[in-house]
Amino acid sequence: MGEWYWNPSRAIPGEPITEFPFFTFLYGDPHAHLIDLPVTLLALVWGLSILKGRWQWGGPGKPWTALVTFSASFLLGGLAIGALRPTNTWDMPAYLGLGILAVLYSAIRYGQIPDGILPRLSHSWKKIVIGIGAAALLVGLAFLLYQPFASWYAQGYNAFDPYDGDRTPMWAYTMHWGVFLFIIASWFVIESLDWMAKTPVSALSRLRPYFTAILLVALGVIVVAVTLSFTTPVAWLIVILAVWAAVLIFRPGQSDAKRAVLVMTGLALVLTFVVEAFVLRGAGRMNTVFKFYLQAWTLFSISAAAALWWMLPAASRLWTPRWRQVWLTAASLLIFGAALFPLFGGSDKIRDRMSPVTPLTLDGMTYMNTSTYSDQGKDMDLSQDYRAITWMQNNVQGSPVLVEANTSIYRWGTRFTIYTGLPGVLGWDYHQTQQRSVVTSDWVTSRVGEIKDFYSTTDLTAASSFLAKYKVKYIILGQLEQAYYPGPGLAKFAQQNGKLWKEVYRDLDTVIYEVIN
Repeated sequence: MGEWYWNPSRAIPGEPITEFPFFTFLYGDPHAHLIDLPVTLLALVWGLSILKGRWQWGGPGKPWTALVTFSASFLLGGLAIGALRPTNTWDMPAYLGLGILAVLYSAIRYGQIPDGILPRLSHSWKKIVIGIGAAALLVGLAFLLYQPFASWYAQGYNAFDPYDGDRTPMWAYTMHWGVFLFIIASWFVIESLDWMAKTPVSALSRLRPYFTAILLVALGVIVVAVTLSFTTPVAWLIVILAVWAAVLIFRPGQSDAKRAVLVMTGLALVLTFVVEAFVLRGAGRMNTVFKFYLQAWTLFSISAAAALWWMLPAASRLWTPRWRQVWLTAASLLIFGAALFPLFGGSDKIRDRMSPVTPLTLDGMTYMNTSTYSDQGKDMDLSQDYRAITWMQNNVQGSPVLVEANTSIYRWGTRFTIYTGLPGVLGWDYHQTQQRSVVTSDWVTSRVGEIKDFYSTTDLTAASSFLAKYKVKYIILGQLEQAYYPGPGLAKFAQQNGKLWKEVYRDLDTVIYEVIN
């Protein structure tokens, strides 16, 4: 178990996480990168709408309509791109950059500027100035609309360091990106063949004055690719594909949609190289690869889908029947192999169960009814927690604070806050430390000790001070608390029932107390 389900999310040897969207959904992982997926797609669609609109904002002779349309569009763009920062901060630079490129390209290529605006500038310079101004407006809105968040936000991981550890081997890189890169590279071939077929030989004479420069650039690319490959095995493939994409962008008559896909492909390639050369300080290679690979996955997947749509009709006229058959066979095998993951990975995940008798359901709590858990040398019946959590879901109003056992990571701790959504004195301490990396770790670790002291102490004044400090409304005293904090301190809960707190729920070894104000 795990070969199909878990291992694909660890395609690179060592610590890097190579998670991808289907795995995220299959794993049921409600991390920021999952919540952010529809927002990133909205940001991309907005950029594509700017390209497709060709800087037409209401038609000639309708200045007010144009102003309203322009304002509404940029307000949506600022909202969409700006939302990336509070949702999943790592995504914002890449998608903001794509949005800026879309605005600059559309304004400079298609902008129609009335003569009365910036009269001292030429028409070309007017478009450049308008494009820069519009891009600045987009950036300003993206940050200004989320200023309440930004004013309270401090970013802990804000510097890159050179990475000198083990690099990604080619087999791991192609295993993770193989399907996308096969389709994209095939489309590059089709585009190049079509370009050559439609370009007369006589047109090459226009390149004669630039022959030396072209030759030097080509040699430079080869030298860079070879040199980087000595330390980074995947560099030569990334450099070749990135340069190839850049060349195709400047193909005369290239459509805006294809240029957009080529830019997205180039950005995805750059992101996969960045994680080979740099690591985000404090996050480690594991999370650096994790976050940037997910961005690359979104860009590669959309680019490959568009490339496949464009290349299939063109291949039928540019390739011989034998070549088409070879390509279709190879593509079918790759796509079939990738398509096995939902089937076998899904089956593997279904079998990865705490209890084999748990019914098949989408209810993420049902497993507790038939499961046991061992920790601190004690076997626990999780059905007790299930019933207690369900009671809180049905009876607790508002968002009162609760206190429960804090355990080491990847244990059964904070289960009530997880399944009720209510705030606790401390969540998962590792994530809390990461998310507050700009302050001393004592802010988190001190709470770990305070929770332990609260359950263990026999000093009622100290216990009351703890409850008042964190405004605790509900106290969980279940099997986990008894396992982690055994001793005379637990006796105070029954002794002070009706005085400092009152019992509102009891089921075998699990009791919930409500603090008396």
